[in-house]
Amino acid sequence: MQRIRSGWISIMGAAMAGTGLLAGFALLVTASLPTSGVAAEKTIFGNVVYQAKVALPPEANLHVQLADVSVADAAAKILAEARVSPIGAESSIPFSLDFASEDILPGHRYVLQARIAAGDTLWFVNDQEYSVDPQRLQQPVNINVVVVRKDADTAQEYPIENSTWLVEDIYGAGVVDNAQTTLTIGDDGEVSGSSGCNRYFTKASVAADTLSFAEVGSTYMQCPPALMNQESKFFDALGKTQSYRLDLGKLLLLDGEGKEILRFTQNG
Repeated sequence: MQRIRSGWISIMGAAMAGTGLLAGFALLVTASLPTSGVAAEKTIFGNVVYQAKVALPPEANLHVQLADVSVADAAAKILAEARVSPIGAESSIPFSLDFASEDILPGHRYVLQARIAAGDTLWFVNDQEYSVDPQRLQQPVNINVVVVRKDADTAQEYPIENSTWLVEDIYGAGVVDNAQTTLTIGDDGEVSGSSGCNRYFTKASVAADTLSFAEVGSTYMQCPPALMNQESKFFDALGKTQSYRLDLGKLLLLDGEGKEILRFTQNG
Protein backbone atom coordinates (compact mmCIF):
# COMPACT_ATOMS: atom_id res chain seq x y z
CA MET A 1 0.00 0.00 0.00
CA GLN A 2 2.88 2.29 0.84
CA ARG A 3 4.48 1.48 -2.51
CA ILE A 4 1.30 2.42 -4.41
CA ARG A 5 0.98 5.67 -2.49
CA SER A 6 4.60 6.58 -3.18
CA GLY A 7 4.09 5.84 -6.86
CA TRP A 8 1.01 8.00 -6.97
CA ILE A 9 2.83 10.85 -5.31
CA SER A 10 5.65 10.49 -7.83
CA ILE A 11 3.15 10.66 -10.70
CA MET A 12 1.46 13.75 -9.23
CA GLY A 13 4.80 15.47 -8.74
CA ALA A 14 5.81 14.77 -12.31
CA ALA A 15 2.48 16.10 -13.59
CA MET A 16 2.83 19.29 -11.56
CA ALA A 17 6.38 19.72 -12.73
CA GLY A 18 5.25 19.22 -16.34
CA THR A 19 2.48 21.78 -15.88
CA GLY A 20 5.02 24.25 -14.52
CA LEU A 21 7.30 23.68 -17.49
CA LEU A 22 4.43 24.19 -19.93
CA ALA A 23 3.36 27.39 -18.19
CA GLY A 24 6.92 28.68 -18.29
CA PHE A 25 7.25 27.79 -21.97
CA ALA A 26 3.94 29.49 -22.75
CA LEU A 27 5.09 32.61 -20.91
CA LEU A 28 8.37 32.57 -22.83
CA VAL A 29 6.61 32.20 -26.17
CA THR A 30 4.09 34.93 -25.31
CA ALA A 31 6.84 37.32 -24.29
CA SER A 32 8.74 36.69 -27.52
CA LEU A 33 5.74 37.36 -29.81
CA PRO A 34 5.20 40.94 -31.13
CA THR A 35 2.33 42.78 -29.48
CA SER A 36 -0.19 44.76 -31.52
CA GLY A 37 -0.06 47.77 -29.20
CA VAL A 38 3.69 48.42 -29.37
CA ALA A 39 3.44 50.78 -32.36
CA ALA A 40 0.90 53.20 -30.92
CA GLU A 41 -1.14 55.05 -33.49
CA LYS A 42 -1.64 58.79 -33.00
CA THR A 43 -3.91 61.29 -34.73
CA ILE A 44 -3.42 64.89 -35.80
CA PHE A 45 -6.62 66.93 -35.84
CA GLY A 46 -6.98 70.25 -37.61
CA ASN A 47 -8.61 72.49 -40.19
CA VAL A 48 -7.56 73.66 -43.63
CA VAL A 49 -8.73 77.23 -44.20
CA TYR A 50 -9.08 78.86 -47.60
CA GLN A 51 -10.42 82.24 -48.70
CA ALA A 52 -12.43 81.76 -51.87
CA LYS A 53 -14.45 84.24 -53.86
CA VAL A 54 -15.04 81.58 -56.49
CA ALA A 55 -16.98 78.42 -55.60
CA LEU A 56 -15.03 75.17 -55.92
CA PRO A 57 -16.30 72.54 -58.37
CA PRO A 58 -18.19 69.56 -56.83
CA GLU A 59 -15.32 67.14 -57.50
CA ALA A 60 -12.78 69.19 -55.53
CA ASN A 61 -10.97 67.32 -52.75
CA LEU A 62 -8.58 68.13 -49.93
CA HIS A 63 -5.28 66.22 -49.57
CA VAL A 64 -3.28 66.54 -46.32
CA GLN A 65 0.12 64.89 -45.65
CA LEU A 66 2.54 64.47 -42.76
CA ALA A 67 6.04 64.55 -44.25
CA ASP A 68 9.60 64.01 -43.02
CA VAL A 69 11.72 66.76 -44.61
CA SER A 70 14.93 66.13 -42.67
CA VAL A 71 17.10 65.22 -45.67
CA ALA A 72 18.08 68.29 -47.69
CA ASP A 73 17.86 68.12 -51.49
CA ALA A 74 15.80 64.92 -51.30
CA ALA A 75 12.13 64.16 -51.74
CA ALA A 76 10.10 64.34 -48.55
CA LYS A 77 9.15 61.03 -46.95
CA ILE A 78 5.36 60.85 -46.55
CA LEU A 79 4.45 59.23 -43.23
CA ALA A 80 0.69 59.69 -43.38
CA GLU A 81 -1.94 61.21 -45.64
CA ALA A 82 -5.68 61.76 -45.72
CA ARG A 83 -8.22 62.91 -48.28
CA VAL A 84 -11.48 64.77 -47.69
CA SER A 85 -14.15 64.64 -50.40
CA PRO A 86 -16.56 66.21 -51.01
CA ILE A 87 -15.37 69.44 -49.46
CA GLY A 88 -18.70 71.29 -49.18
CA ALA A 89 -19.26 75.02 -49.12
CA GLU A 90 -17.48 75.86 -45.85
CA SER A 91 -14.16 77.75 -46.00
CA SER A 92 -12.78 75.74 -43.05
CA ILE A 93 -12.35 72.01 -43.76
CA PRO A 94 -11.72 69.64 -40.82
CA PHE A 95 -9.27 66.76 -41.25
CA SER A 96 -7.72 63.96 -39.19
CA LEU A 97 -4.39 62.32 -39.96
CA ASP A 98 -3.36 58.96 -38.41
CA PHE A 99 0.31 58.01 -38.07
CA ALA A 100 2.41 55.40 -36.24
CA SER A 101 4.54 56.77 -33.40
CA GLU A 102 7.37 54.34 -34.23
CA ASP A 103 7.89 56.20 -37.54
CA ILE A 104 8.82 59.40 -35.68
CA LEU A 105 12.60 59.62 -35.23
CA PRO A 106 14.50 61.89 -32.82
CA GLY A 107 16.14 64.88 -34.46
CA HIS A 108 14.03 64.70 -37.64
CA ARG A 109 11.95 67.60 -38.98
CA TYR A 110 8.27 67.10 -39.81
CA VAL A 111 5.79 69.33 -41.67
CA LEU A 112 2.14 69.28 -42.68
CA GLN A 113 1.26 69.86 -46.34
CA ALA A 114 -2.19 70.59 -47.75
CA ARG A 115 -3.65 71.18 -51.17
CA ILE A 116 -7.09 71.40 -52.77
CA ALA A 117 -7.45 70.07 -56.30
CA ALA A 118 -10.15 69.11 -58.78
CA GLY A 119 -9.04 66.57 -61.35
CA ASP A 120 -5.73 67.79 -62.78
CA THR A 121 -6.29 71.36 -61.63
CA LEU A 122 -4.55 72.52 -58.45
CA TRP A 123 -6.60 75.27 -56.80
CA PHE A 124 -5.10 75.89 -53.37
CA VAL A 125 -1.84 75.01 -51.60
CA ASN A 126 -0.13 76.08 -48.37
CA ASP A 127 2.47 78.76 -49.15
CA GLN A 128 4.21 78.63 -45.78
CA GLU A 129 5.79 75.81 -43.80
CA TYR A 130 3.74 74.21 -41.03
CA SER A 131 6.32 72.47 -38.83
CA VAL A 132 4.99 70.06 -36.20
CA ASP A 133 6.39 67.88 -33.45
CA PRO A 134 4.27 64.73 -33.81
CA GLN A 135 5.15 63.64 -30.27
CA ARG A 136 4.08 66.95 -28.69
CA LEU A 137 1.17 68.14 -30.77
CA GLN A 138 -0.66 71.39 -30.10
CA GLN A 139 -4.14 70.50 -31.36
CA PRO A 140 -6.00 71.46 -33.42
CA VAL A 141 -3.60 72.48 -36.20
CA ASN A 142 -4.85 75.13 -38.62
CA ILE A 143 -3.37 75.25 -42.13
CA ASN A 144 -4.02 78.24 -44.38
CA VAL A 145 -3.93 77.64 -48.13
CA VAL A 146 -3.82 80.21 -50.92
CA VAL A 147 -5.14 80.11 -54.46
CA VAL A 148 -2.59 79.14 -57.10
CA ARG A 149 -4.67 78.53 -60.19
CA LYS A 150 -8.20 78.80 -61.54
CA ASP A 151 -9.65 76.61 -64.30
CA ALA A 152 -11.22 78.90 -66.89
CA ASP A 153 -13.75 76.21 -67.82
CA THR A 154 -15.15 75.91 -64.32
CA ALA A 155 -14.54 79.24 -62.64
CA GLN A 156 -14.75 82.60 -64.39
CA GLU A 157 -13.77 85.35 -62.00
CA TYR A 158 -14.78 88.94 -62.66
CA PRO A 159 -13.67 91.98 -60.66
CA ILE A 160 -16.41 93.49 -58.53
CA GLU A 161 -15.25 97.04 -59.13
CA ASN A 162 -15.85 98.83 -62.44
CA SER A 163 -18.35 96.23 -63.62
CA THR A 164 -22.11 96.65 -63.94
CA TRP A 165 -24.12 93.86 -62.30
CA LEU A 166 -27.73 93.03 -63.12
CA VAL A 167 -30.00 91.65 -60.38
CA GLU A 168 -31.45 88.16 -61.02
CA ASP A 169 -32.90 87.35 -57.58
CA ILE A 170 -33.79 89.25 -54.40
CA TYR A 171 -34.22 87.15 -51.24
CA GLY A 172 -34.44 84.04 -53.40
CA ALA A 173 -37.29 85.36 -55.57
CA GLY A 174 -37.16 86.53 -59.19
CA VAL A 175 -37.48 90.13 -60.34
CA VAL A 176 -39.75 92.00 -62.76
CA ASP A 177 -38.50 91.13 -66.25
CA ASN A 178 -38.93 94.51 -67.91
CA ALA A 179 -37.26 96.50 -65.09
CA GLN A 180 -33.48 96.25 -64.80
CA THR A 181 -32.03 96.63 -61.31
CA THR A 182 -28.29 97.29 -61.55
CA LEU A 183 -25.23 97.77 -59.32
CA THR A 184 -21.94 99.46 -60.21
CA ILE A 185 -19.07 99.86 -57.71
CA GLY A 186 -16.22 102.22 -58.58
CA ASP A 187 -12.58 101.92 -57.51
CA ASP A 188 -13.22 104.62 -54.91
CA GLY A 189 -16.17 102.69 -53.44
CA GLU A 190 -18.81 104.95 -54.94
CA VAL A 191 -21.92 102.95 -55.85
CA SER A 192 -24.59 103.84 -58.38
CA GLY A 193 -27.29 102.08 -60.35
CA SER A 194 -30.99 101.71 -61.04
CA SER A 195 -33.49 100.12 -58.68
CA GLY A 196 -35.76 99.38 -61.63
CA CYS A 197 -37.60 102.60 -60.89
CA ASN A 198 -35.26 105.22 -59.38
CA ARG A 199 -31.58 105.99 -59.70
CA TYR A 200 -29.76 105.36 -56.41
CA PHE A 201 -26.35 106.02 -54.89
CA THR A 202 -24.41 104.87 -51.84
CA LYS A 203 -20.89 103.97 -50.67
CA ALA A 204 -19.42 100.46 -50.53
CA SER A 205 -16.78 99.13 -48.14
CA VAL A 206 -14.89 96.19 -49.70
CA ALA A 207 -12.14 94.21 -47.95
CA ALA A 208 -11.12 90.63 -48.78
CA ASP A 209 -14.47 88.81 -49.06
CA THR A 210 -16.44 91.31 -46.95
CA LEU A 211 -18.78 93.89 -48.44
CA SER A 212 -21.16 96.39 -46.88
CA PHE A 213 -23.06 99.46 -48.03
CA ALA A 214 -23.77 102.83 -46.41
CA GLU A 215 -27.28 104.27 -46.29
CA VAL A 216 -28.85 104.41 -49.74
CA GLY A 217 -30.02 107.67 -51.34
CA SER A 218 -32.23 107.82 -54.46
CA THR A 219 -34.43 109.93 -56.68
CA TYR A 220 -38.16 110.10 -55.88
CA MET A 221 -39.97 108.90 -58.98
CA GLN A 222 -43.22 107.02 -58.33
CA CYS A 223 -43.61 103.75 -60.25
CA PRO A 224 -46.20 100.94 -60.36
CA PRO A 225 -46.62 99.10 -57.02
CA ALA A 226 -44.74 96.00 -58.20
CA LEU A 227 -41.64 98.07 -59.02
CA MET A 228 -41.85 100.08 -55.80
CA ASN A 229 -42.09 96.84 -53.81
CA GLN A 230 -39.07 95.41 -55.63
CA GLU A 231 -37.09 98.61 -55.01
CA SER A 232 -37.88 98.47 -51.30
CA LYS A 233 -36.67 94.85 -51.04
CA PHE A 234 -33.52 95.66 -53.03
CA PHE A 235 -32.55 98.59 -50.79
CA ASP A 236 -33.31 96.47 -47.72
CA ALA A 237 -31.04 93.68 -48.97
CA LEU A 238 -28.20 96.13 -49.68
CA GLY A 239 -28.45 97.33 -46.09
CA LYS A 240 -28.13 93.75 -44.77
CA THR A 241 -25.16 92.78 -46.94
CA GLN A 242 -22.05 91.69 -44.99
CA SER A 243 -20.03 89.68 -47.49
CA TYR A 244 -19.94 88.45 -51.07
CA ARG A 245 -18.89 85.52 -53.21
CA LEU A 246 -18.32 85.00 -56.93
CA ASP A 247 -19.82 81.72 -58.16
CA LEU A 248 -19.16 80.87 -61.82
CA GLY A 249 -19.56 84.46 -62.95
CA LYS A 250 -22.46 85.27 -60.61
CA LEU A 251 -22.07 87.85 -57.84
CA LEU A 252 -23.75 86.70 -54.63
CA LEU A 253 -24.33 89.12 -51.76
CA LEU A 254 -24.66 87.47 -48.34
CA ASP A 255 -26.07 88.58 -45.01
CA GLY A 256 -24.40 88.25 -41.61
CA GLU A 257 -25.27 84.53 -41.44
CA GLY A 258 -23.80 83.81 -44.88
CA LYS A 259 -27.24 83.46 -46.50
CA GLU A 260 -27.63 84.60 -50.11
CA ILE A 261 -29.90 87.66 -50.32
CA LEU A 262 -28.99 89.11 -53.74
CA ARG A 263 -27.83 87.41 -56.93
CA PHE A 264 -26.35 89.34 -59.89
CA THR A 265 -25.03 88.49 -63.31
CA GLN A 266 -22.44 90.63 -65.07
CA ASN A 267 -23.99 93.19 -67.39
CA GLY A 268 -20.94 94.98 -68.70
